[in-house]
Amino acid sequence: MAERHPVVEAARDLRPLILENLEAGEERARLMPDVVKAAGQAGLFRIYAPRDVGGLEASATDVLAAEEAVAYADPAVSWYIANSLAASHVAAFLGEAEREELFASPDRHFGFSGAPGARAVPCDGGYRVSGSWPVVTGGLDAEWCVLGGLVMDGDAPREIHGQPDHRLFLVRAEHLDISPTWQAAAAMRGTASNAARLPEVFVPEGMAHSPSAPLVIDRPAYRISLWLVFLATNTGSVLGVLRSALDCAQGELSTKISSYHGTPVRDEVPIQELFAKASASHHAIRAGTYALVDALVAAGASKEGVSDALKADVYAFYYWSLDTARETISQLYARGTRAGFIRGNPVERALRNLHAISFGSEAGRIFQHDAGRVLLGAAPEVPAF
Repeated sequence: MAERHPVVEAARDLRPLILENLEAGEERARLMPDVVKAAGQAGLFRIYAPRDVGGLEASATDVLAAEEAVAYADPAVSWYIANSLAASHVAAFLGEAEREELFASPDRHFGFSGAPGARAVPCDGGYRVSGSWPVVTGGLDAEWCVLGGLVMDGDAPREIHGQPDHRLFLVRAEHLDISPTWQAAAAMRGTASNAARLPEVFVPEGMAHSPSAPLVIDRPAYRISLWLVFLATNTGSVLGVLRSALDCAQGELSTKISSYHGTPVRDEVPIQELFAKASASHHAIRAGTYALVDALVAAGASKEGVSDALKADVYAFYYWSLDTARETISQLYARGTRAGFIRGNPVERALRNLHAISFGSEAGRIFQHDAGRVLLGAAPEVPAF
């Protein structure tokens, strides 16, 4: 295995602090300030940002490993890392002045929603942007948010090469009206993924990123598309949650005595089979993910770039991993011990968090479908593929 960036070890070192603040963060439906501050100082929110703005410019494999490390304690923290990837990636397409403004406070988390909730009206030098988003992760702790939206041509979206002009608008969080909707959430509570509304504000052209924009910082990390990096590394959250459930279930099932017949539960064949399959699933997901992300990093550094075939493998494996992990944790919950039903038990927490992660990834399920098309020899249909 290649040597990991020091930020990965820094992420592991944060686990005790994250666990210490886990209950309090879930209670307030927002990560505790000490956790956000420590994660920022460790470089986790600029892990993928260009060195030009004080970023670590770590590889996608290191991002994956860092997310896995903190997700074992609380996937809300890895979700903050993942959502900050958008600003970090977009920075490579911005002018120097815009990059410096965006990363003037380099340790801050970035809020994010890729949903096209904004409507942008072209005007002199930029756009008049307004809109609303049902979920903007981490907006309460952010200085800047990256928000998806459409550039309008009258009442309809403007088209470029036959496709809607979808942009990521970089907006200061102070302009957002954030509603405390996440207090009612049952899972991933620390992410503070509240609803947000943006009254009309001016966004300069330089802060309205288009996927068709040319790279300004042309280095390997940024030759890989944002959505590909986002989904490939998001398996770190899945792996961390799955491992936490496995470790808890192993501890409980290895010592439990059946209340029905007074023998160890670990001697029951169905339980043995359950745990053997669960462990194998974890190893398969982990080995496959790291191999594919390593291949992605190598392709980004090559002259040929990332092939559609490799993209298809990455997208297909991500959604298979997500579905497999969700099913595995559900079985551990349903066939484990009564302790697993108690709120706050690691298996119970993993169950609800993994289902929330799955829900958050459903909008990208089109990439899985396009992966199937490519693997069958057809061309992808999704423009961002």
